[in-house]
Amino acid sequence: MTALTDLLATTADRFPDRIAVADGQSELTYAELAAAAWHTAAQLRVADPGAGPVLLALPPGIAWVTALLGAWHAGSPAVPLDVTHPITRLRQIASGCRATTILTSDGNAPAWGDGLTALAPATGPAPSGTVVPDGCADEERAACIWHTSGSTGTPKPVQVPHRAVAARAAVLPAWSGLTHSDRIAQLTALTFDAVLWEVLGALTTGARLQIAAPADRVPGPALPRFLAAHRITAFTGTPTYLAAAPFAELPHLRRIVLGGEALHPGPLAQWIARYDVANAYGPTETCVDAIVHEHVHPDEDPVPIGRPLPGVHAWILDELQQPVPAGQTGELYLGGQGLATGYLNQPEETAHAFPRLGLPGSDGEERVYRTGDRVRQLPDGQYVFLGRADGQLNLGGVRLEPTEVERAATKVPGVRAAVLLTDQGASGRDRLVLHVEADDTGLPARLREQLASRLPPSAIPALIIARPSLPRTSSGKIDLRALTDTGPGPVAPDVRLPGPVLPQDVAGWWQEQTGTPAAEVDDFFAAGGDSLGALLMLQRINGAHGTEITLDRFYADPTTRFLTTVLSPGRTS
Repeated sequence: MTALTDLLATTADRFPDRIAVADGQSELTYAELAAAAWHTAAQLRVADPGAGPVLLALPPGIAWVTALLGAWHAGSPAVPLDVTHPITRLRQIASGCRATTILTSDGNAPAWGDGLTALAPATGPAPSGTVVPDGCADEERAACIWHTSGSTGTPKPVQVPHRAVAARAAVLPAWSGLTHSDRIAQLTALTFDAVLWEVLGALTTGARLQIAAPADRVPGPALPRFLAAHRITAFTGTPTYLAAAPFAELPHLRRIVLGGEALHPGPLAQWIARYDVANAYGPTETCVDAIVHEHVHPDEDPVPIGRPLPGVHAWILDELQQPVPAGQTGELYLGGQGLATGYLNQPEETAHAFPRLGLPGSDGEERVYRTGDRVRQLPDGQYVFLGRADGQLNLGGVRLEPTEVERAATKVPGVRAAVLLTDQGASGRDRLVLHVEADDTGLPARLREQLASRLPPSAIPALIIARPSLPRTSSGKIDLRALTDTGPGPVAPDVRLPGPVLPQDVAGWWQEQTGTPAAEVDDFFAAGGDSLGALLMLQRINGAHGTEITLDRFYADPTTRFLTTVLSPGRTS
């Protein structure tokens, strides 16, 4: 198999003068990008000759791409970060990876990294006489370490080797239909492995990677304008993400790849009828995409996730890890070259998730990944996703272990027990609901603020319900069925009180995303809002009022009182 760095070098040799990457501020040709990546690799080798993990603490932009490629050429595992996440979580990731080097926009180490050597990614070729590394020859060495929600209450580091990324890169152009003529949008959050679809889709074909500005990444009216202005021909996202964007006739757009969660065609009927839409499936542990339905038809419901890509092995097994009869439902197990090495410094979790099994079609025992997803196979060979086999949640393509949120909640004084579930808010989208056992009915507001300081925004519950006691079964376990059947239960008294009067436009956006007038319910999430709705509302407020309200700050105090304070003359947040 061709090495990952060789695949990228081949494209640069074929298209040296074509634009490889642009971010609205500047652009680099393939030759310039290759030179900048090698220069960054040389800097990393000097800073850390042992090629340890490198933290990518950069916003979306050309520098992030240069940093990623530079880490790969240096043989250093890249650890993408979201620097807007709470400082406690970033410290956990940095210390857990035992990284010694960090790439930042200004070359200065942030406060959450102790003992880190900070560098700024190069933007040009190395000076004459610089010794440039020859890339990573060890295909089992980690190319990336992605952090997903962990069942132990801490982020779970998934080690994806060069072998896996190269295997996906080698087959991506064939199934996606991407060529050097394409202009691919970079919209995915940099901490999700789907960003590799965008980067590799461009850099293995000679296409242009167009990086969206923060305001253009939000799935509101700005997204179609961005796609049109830059003549984007292909992009990827989750079904929830696309459903939140207004439909638009885009003459250059031809390819949309959706994934990360179940695809329900109803809300996306116009997009599916107008454009060539693919439905892709692949947990982080199998590197981006493992099973793909290349062309979704408008009349398909449910929409299959498709067939395994070349080099991917798939089995549907029962509770005893034996194959189920044809057409029956079971748990999906995946094998082949795209598997992650495992979880960094977590041998027990790795052994459980990646067992070695003797399965039909394999030569002896094969190392596989147990996805935890229930599927069945159709007569034509395609797979249909039927939900989770365990308690893991999925909101908008973000996998979430309920335990992580529950453990964080029970660390707050006054919380005796916590259970995280999902329901549908006024928008019809799934949202997180945290049920806690506590005597203090005013706890939800304080608890949300505490969680916002410890967890990423995607893990903050939309609604927190405090009860003196949670229903339990005869064995003493929390009765989940009774909990959901009894309805929302008591809510903190002040949540239902009207707050200050919002500006008319903001009040309209509040009601649009919650289904409830702001004058009736002061808490955005108690009113029926969810995380995506909050993002859309804040994007509009910031654009119209010149504010800088961040999502994590709003999560800590999602009230009309907070918004009116920020919107007072001379105030920003």
